[in-house]
Amino acid sequence: MNPRALAAWSLSGITIALATGNPVYRVLVLLAALNVLVALRRPDVSLRGLGIALLLAGLIATAITTLASHTGDHAFLVVPQAIPVLGGPLTLEAAFFGASTGLGIAAAVLAAAPLSLVLMPNSLVDALPGALARTGAAIGTALNLIPGIARSASEIRDAQRMRGWRSRRVREWPDLAVPVVLTALESSITLAEAMEARGYGSGPRTHYGEIVWRRADIAVCVVAPAAAVAFVVLRLAGVIADWYPFPDLSVPPIDVFGVMCCLALAIPALVWRR
Repeated sequence: MNPRALAAWSLSGITIALATGNPVYRVLVLLAALNVLVALRRPDVSLRGLGIALLLAGLIATAITTLASHTGDHAFLVVPQAIPVLGGPLTLEAAFFGASTGLGIAAAVLAAAPLSLVLMPNSLVDALPGALARTGAAIGTALNLIPGIARSASEIRDAQRMRGWRSRRVREWPDLAVPVVLTALESSITLAEAMEARGYGSGPRTHYGEIVWRRADIAVCVVAPAAAVAFVVLRLAGVIADWYPFPDLSVPPIDVFGVMCCLALAIPALVWRR
């Protein structure tokens, strides 16, 4: 699997997800990205945490838009005007608009997720040009930071529980947070020493293996950006209509060209093999 082709696909998916407010196209991008993640993710990667985080993000976006926006013709609840910001009618139009915003966030995040859940950090670093070697090292370290802290927190929590620790009160949280921070600092120092021992920065970056372009990689690198460009052009030309639920809720318009552009993002799951 060529990391540059996957990066081009991710950029194309993000472009389509953010180029429109139509929830239909955002759902299609989300399903295509989810299909790619399920088919190509590494065996040691779980999608449960990402799914829970995106669900919470969507619910928060829906709640904020519903509570803060009071426009629309179909009110299902009226909050007293004495309550600052939240006072006023809560409408179905605002709720659906918030859900559409949450779908856009989820689709964009899932489109970018393969860069860390499918590729190894070193593969992503190797895909960068030589002039961006230092930037790539920083990106690879950052991508590996959150999973490392999560594993450390889980191990320390289990160890503390074996010692009888229970997180019933906020003031007991430092018993978990302090060891996690210290472990992260120790890991950073170890990484820095390992990079220095290997002569990092003393010369041009070397590669363990050359990046190979297969026919499937070329197909993805051509079809996905072409679909994104076509979607944006059709969007600017007015062929693909946007969706705005105010002041009256309506069914999102669907165009066959927009659907085809979104479905083209499913090509990696069809042409790539583990």
